[in-house]
Amino acid sequence: MLFFSNYCRSNARLVGKTVVITGANCGIGKETARDLYRRGAKVILACRDINKAEEAVNDIKEHSSRSTQDSEDEAGQLEIYQLNLSSLTSIKKCAQRLLTNESTINILINNAGVFLHPFEKTEDGFETHFQVNYLGHFLLTLLLLPKIQKSAPDSKIINVSSVAHKFSDIYMEDLNLERSYSPLKAYCQSKLANILFTKELDKKLKSK
Repeated sequence: MLFFSNYCRSNARLVGKTVVITGANCGIGKETARDLYRRGAKVILACRDINKAEEAVNDIKEHSSRSTQDSEDEAGQLEIYQLNLSSLTSIKKCAQRLLTNESTINILINNAGVFLHPFEKTEDGFETHFQVNYLGHFLLTLLLLPKIQKSAPDSKIINVSSVAHKFSDIYMEDLNLERSYSPLKAYCQSKLANILFTKELDKKLKSK
């Protein structure tokens, strides 16, 4: 099917650029890391499970070396930072490490997420979909924003959402959905929150 077979046709190189990708050890995040690594970027995999992140790094390096061995373009760098989006403490620690160790952050890709998770609250008291998919990325973005802005021009923040946002509302009086929980409802609310945050952040940054 055409919808599932499209691919990026850009030949842009990202040498000298630093990219942070949350949840980059599998799925969309891993394939994004693979592509940007091939383009010469320094790619930071911000993941909860360090072992899985190391496996992803090894796989990316192995397969990228095969595809670039006949090319003059060199691959970039891969690094791993521990990040558990279900813990605000972990998010703050990861952000501080990034701000301390990285001279620039050119691209932040907020990709990590959970889908159809049974009802559970994080250690911070928030429903898991809401914190992992939205609130954690909200905090990470704001903490890294000054560094991202200083890394301009062409710095970018990319929030991965879903068409599922169209089927939800923000339940302000019951954000944790404790009175009417379903995994799909929680997921859709978190994706709508991603969209609203992206629109508001874009508006505020353009007004400066």
